[in-house]
Amino acid sequence: MLETSPHKERQLMTKTHPTPLAKILAVDDSRVMRRAISKILSKQYTVIEAEHGEDAWSLLQHHDDIQIVFTDLSMPYLDGYGLLERIRTSNDDHIAALPVIIITGKEDDDEAKMEALDKGANDFIAKPFDKAQLFARAQSHIKFEQTSKKLSETAEKLEKQAAVDELTGLGSQRYFQKAADEQLSSLIRHKGHCCVLRLDIDDFNRIFIKHGKQVADEIIQNIGQCLNKHVRKEDMAARVGLAKFALFLNYTHLDQAIKLAQRIIDEIPHRKLSSKNLRFTASAGIYEPDINKDSRFNDIYNKTEACLQQAIQQGGHTLVSESQRPTVNNKPLTPLSIEQAIYLLGQGEADKVKPHLETLYSQLKPLLLLFTQFLKK
Repeated sequence: MLETSPHKERQLMTKTHPTPLAKILAVDDSRVMRRAISKILSKQYTVIEAEHGEDAWSLLQHHDDIQIVFTDLSMPYLDGYGLLERIRTSNDDHIAALPVIIITGKEDDDEAKMEALDKGANDFIAKPFDKAQLFARAQSHIKFEQTSKKLSETAEKLEKQAAVDELTGLGSQRYFQKAADEQLSSLIRHKGHCCVLRLDIDDFNRIFIKHGKQVADEIIQNIGQCLNKHVRKEDMAARVGLAKFALFLNYTHLDQAIKLAQRIIDEIPHRKLSSKNLRFTASAGIYEPDINKDSRFNDIYNKTEACLQQAIQQGGHTLVSESQRPTVNNKPLTPLSIEQAIYLLGQGEADKVKPHLETLYSQLKPLLLLFTQFLKK
């Protein structure tokens, strides 16, 4: 068996797996023009050809690595204007942002170029074109597309990092504020309801000072795992401070939120650390607002915070809640199932169903969304 040096192995790997060439789509009903473009650019790029706009559009659907489009304006089936319009209005962000270079002939006057620009053309190149001119256009726009893609990926990565707390995997404070504002707006529109929960690790500063950052971080991670375990997908959980956590519980009544919070604060003292045998506890505050058009999340959050401070003042490891929602006969509503609601409606007792419409809607919403998607197919 022959042996190769590491250097030769790297050379072989490079030859076996070369860096893919940037891909260009050339669209023209003239085979001569398509061949000319391919001949000039194929040494530096991979060129695929289309005879008219419909063929080009099909290729764009199946090749997500195309980085630039050169297209003629006058073509059968779908002309350059139609292709350009489809590209710019595509639901695929990559396709919609593709650089499109219009190949113009003697028949294309300034008015035609203006129309192409209005529809989103990036540049023009006139027939007959020379090698240097065509290559320069391709190189310039592909470099710009690649740079834009890297910037977009970096921005997306930074946005994702800003939305997630790295230590716990929960949402960040910035994410929670923005998402809660948006969710509250939705609840106002749909006459929904919610509860907000705030949770703090008791005596965290003392634990940090006595046991150090490693133990403190492990406790925070432990709380994050606990919250991820108990919170539903439709709710939002975030770390909003050093040892501070918040939950936005969608379509949740106070009695349901209290049960959830009690399970969490009862479980926390029994959670184990890998680095130290240390018992830690948490306190929680819950606020159930009466949502209306004037509701503001900051106000709701501040009232939730006030409940939490009361729990801390009572010695910690406890829960304080408050509700501003109206009750029926001074008693909380007993949840009604969809089956019970259908039965009551069948008995002509719609008045008994009406107080439960918000909760019933929250149960049916996923099914309604799925039904809507099915109808669109």
